[in-house]
Amino acid sequence: MSAQAILKRFQKAKNLKNQNWYSHMRECYEYASPQRETFFDYTPGEKKNTTIYDDTAVVALETFASRLQSYMTPPYQQWALISLGSRVPDEVGEQSVTFDGKEMTVNEALELTTDIVFDYIHRSNFDTQIYPALLDLGVSTGNITVEYDAVQDKLVFNCIPMPQIYLEPGPNGTIDNHYREWEVELGHIERLFPDAEVSDELQRQIDSSPTKKQMFIEGCIYNGVNYRYVVIDKSRKKFMIDREDESTPFISFRSSVAPGETYGRGRIMSVLPSIKTLNLVAEYEMTAGAIAASGVYTGVTDGQFNPYNIEIAPGVIIPVQSNDTRNPSIRPLPTNFDFNFTQIQKRELQNVINTVLFANPIGSMDDPTKTATEITMRKQMDLQQSGGFFSRLFSEFIDVLIKRIVFLLGKEGIIPSISVDGTNYAIKHTSPLALAMDLEDVQNLDEVITRLMSYDPQGALFASGLKVEDIPAYVAKKVGLDPKLVRTKAEIEQKTQEAMQAQQQMQQAQMGQAQMEQQMGGEVVNE
Repeated sequence: MSAQAILKRFQKAKNLKNQNWYSHMRECYEYASPQRETFFDYTPGEKKNTTIYDDTAVVALETFASRLQSYMTPPYQQWALISLGSRVPDEVGEQSVTFDGKEMTVNEALELTTDIVFDYIHRSNFDTQIYPALLDLGVSTGNITVEYDAVQDKLVFNCIPMPQIYLEPGPNGTIDNHYREWEVELGHIERLFPDAEVSDELQRQIDSSPTKKQMFIEGCIYNGVNYRYVVIDKSRKKFMIDREDESTPFISFRSSVAPGETYGRGRIMSVLPSIKTLNLVAEYEMTAGAIAASGVYTGVTDGQFNPYNIEIAPGVIIPVQSNDTRNPSIRPLPTNFDFNFTQIQKRELQNVINTVLFANPIGSMDDPTKTATEITMRKQMDLQQSGGFFSRLFSEFIDVLIKRIVFLLGKEGIIPSISVDGTNYAIKHTSPLALAMDLEDVQNLDEVITRLMSYDPQGALFASGLKVEDIPAYVAKKVGLDPKLVRTKAEIEQKTQEAMQAQQQMQQAQMGQAQMEQQMGGEVVNE
């Protein structure tokens, strides 16, 4: 496929987005995230929130993004583990392998691989780039790219704003193809695209005007097996990069998708009518408050009264031919605004917006004090109500992100080149959100143990009915304990043998001591 053909395909995807999504997304950003609204040309530093009278949606969306980041990808924590797949026998994990010149088990090698992966994540700009992507997720679709910088030996993440990204769907509801249209300073081309082939004409422009911006198209097209990654000089319609790879640098994730659509429908889209109504109620309330403070008056005049030309605003005097029977020169215009109604309406709308955006999951700080158990139950109820929301994020975001990083580091020889496909190697989520979901399994285990102990206080039924030796590892896995603190099966067997040997030695020592006492007792009798 030529550069012209790819540009034509990109233009079709762009037209489709602009026709169907442009106005809807722009309206959502105007009300909920005006600082990120860049669908129109804008001047850096200009004011973008001049039409907002109630900032509940703005604050709630920022809280939504912050809460998702702390729930799913908390900074400087390991929120996922690379482990053996479900079809791999447990014995394989105890087999010995050589990793980084050292002999260790397969499980230990996977733990070390996980440590290396998160070391690269924590040394990168991931935490600063994922937050704005989560803001975009709250509106529609979050988009980031993941690349490896060989010069600085680090991962590079880049959040793509919604006005720059254009998507094409796959056959199963996935996002297969990505296009990005953006203006790049010519002096940044070498650092952004180190393997780009720069034409002589473009190089002269770079040398003469490095701060000049020019439009480029970055795209990645899936052919069913590999991804074709391209960078096209739009003005010249020529490839700067054209290569195939097994993985795509683009990651797009959505919280909800309507049938037949490619772009996500975020939580802001769900409550946009409430946001607009709340903004309008707040505007009316502020206008009524200003009128109540400054007043609107009517004044007698000899001119002709035209009701279509009057303006009702704070401090305005409306010309009339007569005020009342006493005919004063000027008098206040009576108003009939109910502030109590607007306050109630605002609270209801604010509660709806905050609930949908997870801005207040356990209630207000002014509510009565809750116990730790009640808070835990409230969190679990919230997770149950939002199960579909988070499950899609785990599959479209976390899993794809870890797979991309493992691919990049494996390609560079930093970690073993493995395929995290869920069969041989899998991803175990250990974020606070995933652990909260697993906590229900631990609570079910606690309930079973409590019931068995109530039936048989001696514990015989509990010991015979459950695999007691496997419970510590099960609980440790569910609560996200560091695997280094959990004994392996070989270590458990070794400890069991040592305990049995110690017990046998103790029994032998006791038997020997008893025999000596018997012998000493017999000698005393003989004497």
